[in-house]
Amino acid sequence: MAEKYEKRLNGIVPALFTPLREDGSLDEGSLEKLIEYQLAAGVHGIFVAGMSGEGALLGPRRLRELILLSARIIHGRVPLCAGVLEEGTDRVIETARMVEDAGADMLSTTVPLWSPAPTQEEIFRHFEAICKETGLPWMVYGNAGAFTDITPETMERLSELERIHSIKDTRPDFEGCLRDIEAIRGKAVSLLCGGEYLVGPGLLYGADGNISGATNLFPKLFMDLYRDAREGRVERVREAGERIAAIHGMTRVLGAGWLSVFKYMGSRMGLMQPWCCRPHVTLNSEQQRKVDAEMERLGVL
Repeated sequence: MAEKYEKRLNGIVPALFTPLREDGSLDEGSLEKLIEYQLAAGVHGIFVAGMSGEGALLGPRRLRELILLSARIIHGRVPLCAGVLEEGTDRVIETARMVEDAGADMLSTTVPLWSPAPTQEEIFRHFEAICKETGLPWMVYGNAGAFTDITPETMERLSELERIHSIKDTRPDFEGCLRDIEAIRGKAVSLLCGGEYLVGPGLLYGADGNISGATNLFPKLFMDLYRDAREGRVERVREAGERIAAIHGMTRVLGAGWLSVFKYMGSRMGLMQPWCCRPHVTLNSEQQRKVDAEMERLGVL
């Protein structure tokens, strides 16, 4: 299946959470429930082992198991993209070769991590080498809030690489989002905004889709926004965007990480258990009470 995948990744693609048991093992039942919940809402693809999927914390064994299980559950109904979030070029290539026969249609990675900030030329060479030395298509994972930014000029260069099919552009600034959309407008690659706050504006301005963590819990909300944006219903896009922002605002719980909050919300909705990869911890009882109160206030319980 994977070697025949030729289409770009478009539309609403959840950055899938990785359901875990308390001992850290993959929770296969919850993974199937979560994926089927996304597919029932009509999402256009599934992205596993990204930042929301704790991809950098899984390790090669759990990563391969996650891809195998996800591919079996999806069974070709939508494209499957898998993150390979390793520290540098050689590590990305090594891990990619270990998992590229596990069933993903596309892999994704970031700029080099945990080293002196790479130059734009080094970022380009990083992806160029990965594309040359592995077998699957790739999605560039840009995250200006967490990693070295990829400039629009470098985005344009990357879009010319044969194996780059899509770009995930996560950033805190709308100006940067617009510049990146313009940089690859008309190119053969797709650009999907990352995160929750720019989904509406990004789609209205010309982004090809969105990849975000909140889609796990509310895929229909994101799908409705996507359709409204494509049909130019700006006011409905604005209303949905406000709803999404309010939901994401619930993750700002004192002393808790946003992923721990989202996974707890998922457990309250019956989708998964609340456990995260170490070193992340689950919410304590006081934090749970605060999230429960917010979920009730917003009508999501």
